[in-house]
Amino acid sequence: MIGYKAEKGPDSGALLRRILKLALILGATALSCVVLYNYKDVYPFQVLPRSSRFNDDVSSFHTNASSDSEELMRLEKVLKKAAMEDRTVILTTLNEAWTSPDSIFDLFLESFQTGDHTHRLLDHLVVIALDQKAYARCMTIHNHCFSLVTGGVNFSREAYFMNPEYLKMMWRRIDFLRTVLEMGYNFIFTDSDIMWLRDPFPRFYVDADFQIACDHFDGNSYDMGNMPNAGFNYVKSNNRSIEFYKFWYLSRETYPGKHDQDVLNRIKNDKFITDIGLKMRFLDTAYFGGFCEPSKDFNLVCTMHANCCFGLDNKLHDLRIILEDWKNFMSLSPIMKNSSLSSWRVPQHCRYDGYFHTYSSNFFLFDIYHTIEKYTVNYVLYLLKDSEELMRLEKVLKKAAMEDRTVILTTLNEAWTSPDSIFDLFLESFQTGDHTHRLLDHLVVIALDQKAYARCMTIHNHCFSLVTGGVNFSREAYFMNPEYLKMMWRRIDFLRTVLEMGYNFIFTDSDIMWLRDPFPRFYVDADFQIACDHFDGNSYDMGNMPNAGFNYVKSNNRSIEFYKFWYLSRETYPGKHDQDVLNRIKNDKFITDIGLKMRFLDTAYFGGFCEPSKDFNLVCTMHANCCFGLDNKLHDLRIILEDWKNFMSLSPIMKNSSLSSWRVPQHCRYDGYFHTYSSNFFLFDIYHTIEKYTVNYVLYLLKVFMVYK
Repeated sequence: MIGYKAEKGPDSGALLRRILKLALILGATALSCVVLYNYKDVYPFQVLPRSSRFNDDVSSFHTNASSDSEELMRLEKVLKKAAMEDRTVILTTLNEAWTSPDSIFDLFLESFQTGDHTHRLLDHLVVIALDQKAYARCMTIHNHCFSLVTGGVNFSREAYFMNPEYLKMMWRRIDFLRTVLEMGYNFIFTDSDIMWLRDPFPRFYVDADFQIACDHFDGNSYDMGNMPNAGFNYVKSNNRSIEFYKFWYLSRETYPGKHDQDVLNRIKNDKFITDIGLKMRFLDTAYFGGFCEPSKDFNLVCTMHANCCFGLDNKLHDLRIILEDWKNFMSLSPIMKNSSLSSWRVPQHCRYDGYFHTYSSNFFLFDIYHTIEKYTVNYVLYLLKDSEELMRLEKVLKKAAMEDRTVILTTLNEAWTSPDSIFDLFLESFQTGDHTHRLLDHLVVIALDQKAYARCMTIHNHCFSLVTGGVNFSREAYFMNPEYLKMMWRRIDFLRTVLEMGYNFIFTDSDIMWLRDPFPRFYVDADFQIACDHFDGNSYDMGNMPNAGFNYVKSNNRSIEFYKFWYLSRETYPGKHDQDVLNRIKNDKFITDIGLKMRFLDTAYFGGFCEPSKDFNLVCTMHANCCFGLDNKLHDLRIILEDWKNFMSLSPIMKNSSLSSWRVPQHCRYDGYFHTYSSNFFLFDIYHTIEKYTVNYVLYLLKVFMVYK
C-alpha cells in the first residue's frame, strides 16, 4: 500500500497540474473573447474588423474609420474642450439644410445669445455635423464642431419626417449618444429647432438618470403616461443610462420602421428598465414647452421647441416669431415682466400643414405621428379632417356641459335613429322620467353616420357627427360581428378623448330608459363607476359583472390612464369586445398602481333585463341588456315605458304602496343567446360567462370523465 501511494502520487499531481494549465489557457482565451466582444459593443468605431451585420447594426464615424483610433481621440478632444467641470456637454446634430445661412442653426445660436443666462452655455455646446458642408459652416461660426459623416449615406438634404433618411438619422443619433455616455460624459441633447431662452439647469431633477421633454405633460414627472419628445433630454453617464441606450437602440429591431421617439414610447414601461434601476423622469412643459404644448409663463420658460410642426420653412417662420416675442418680453422693465401677460403668437405656419391639428386654448397641438398609435387623440386626428372639427366638438361639449363640466353622451347610428326606433324611445324616457327632462339639456348624441346626424339635428339640440370614411356604422351591428367590435372600440377611444379635453361624462347606451335622475345614486369618491348585468351587493367587489353601456367617469389623470389601458388591452385580447376586456383587466395591477377608484352600481337603481330593478320607487334606469336584435329591444322597451307611465299616473299614496312589477322581458326572454334564470338568480349573457363561470368547470369535468372512461 505504501509503495502504491508513493508510485501513484506524482502521476496524480502531474495530471492535476495539466488540468489546471489547460483550464488557465481556456479561461484566458475565453476572457479575451469576452473583452473583445464587449469592446465592439462599447465603441461602435472599434479597431477590430466586423462582420457585415455589425456594420449595419452599429454606427461608425466614417465608413473606413472603424480601425482608426484617431477619430475617437478627436471626439474626446472636442468633448473635453467643451465640457463643464462635471463632464457635462450640450449636444446637437445638424445637416447642410439646417446650417445654411439664415436657417435653423442661426436661430438656434441666436437664442443662446438673447436668452436669460444662456450665452455662457455656448461654451459647452458641441455641434455634431452630419455632412461636410454642415461641418464647414459650423467651423466658421462656432467653437466646438465634430464631423460625423458616413460614406454612402446622404444626410445633407432636409430629412422629411419618417422617410428612410430621417429614420437613419434618428437612429444614428441614439447610437452616437450611447458612445458619449460610455466615454464618461453627461449630456443635454437638444434638437436645433429648440430656442434656449433661459438656463435650464435649475429646472432639472437631481435624482434622475434620464430626463426628457414632453409633447404633452400630464402634471406628474414620474408618470409613464406622459408623451416624451426625444428632441430634448438630459442624461447622466452611468451604467444604468448606458444599458438603457443600448436597449433603446437594439429595440429598433423589435419595432422596425419606427423612429427613436416612437420606440421609446413602446419600451418606457418595459421590465428591463426597472431591472437596471434607471431613474426616468419627464420635464414639465411649463419650463420646457413647444408648439404641442407651449410654456404659458414667460417668467418660467426655459426652452421652446418647434415640435408638432412639419417642414423646414414652417419651422423657420414660427421660430423667428418665437425670438421676436422673447426679445419683446426681455425689453420690458422688471416690474412689467412680472406683471406681463405676454403670450406667444405661434404656432402660425405650424398651425396646420395636413399632418396635425390645433386645439383650442385649453388644449395642445399634437404631432400626429407621435400619437397616431397609442393616445386618445389618435382617434380624433384620424377622424376629424381639420382643426375646425375638433373645435366643433369642443363647442358642442361646452354648450351641453353642466357647471362642473359633466356631459351625458350616447352613440347612435342610422338603424337606431330611424323614426319610431330606439332613439325616440330614449328621448321619451327623459321626457317622462322623474326629474330627468332637464337632463336633456346636457345630452350630446354622437352620430356615427350622416343619416343619424341629420335625424338628430331635427329633434335634439346637441349632436356631433363622428363619421369615418370607409367604415359603415349605419346598419344594425349584430353582437360580436366585425362592425360591432369596431363600433365598441371606437366608442372607448372617443370617450378617452372627452376625458382628455377635461370633461366628466355619463356614457349611456341609447337602449337605456332614463326613469329617474341618477346623480343622487352615484358614489362621490369614485373615478369610474359602472352599471352591472349582475350586482352581488358589494360596490367594491371586482366579482361584479359590469356592463359598459352605462358608466359615470370623472376626468382626471387616473381615469385617462385607465381608458388608455383599456383601449390598448384590445390587442392583448383580440376579437373581444370592450366589456369582455374590461372583465379581464379590472383586477390588473396597473389599475391599482395608477390609483383608480372603481365602483359598481347597484341594479336596485340601475337595472336591466339581466337583473331588473324591482322597486319602482328606486329605479333610475332600465337597460335592454341580455337582449339581442333591434326588434326585440324595441318591443320590450315600449313595454318598459308603458309600465313606467302607469306607475307615474298613480297617486303618491298608491306609488308608495304599489306592488308594480315589470312585464318584461318578453321578446327578450329567450333568443338563443342567453337564458332566463329563476327569480332568485339573474339573466346571463352567455358570451360574458362562457369562459369564466360554471360552464368552464362542467367542460373540465366532462374531459376528465372521458379520460377515465
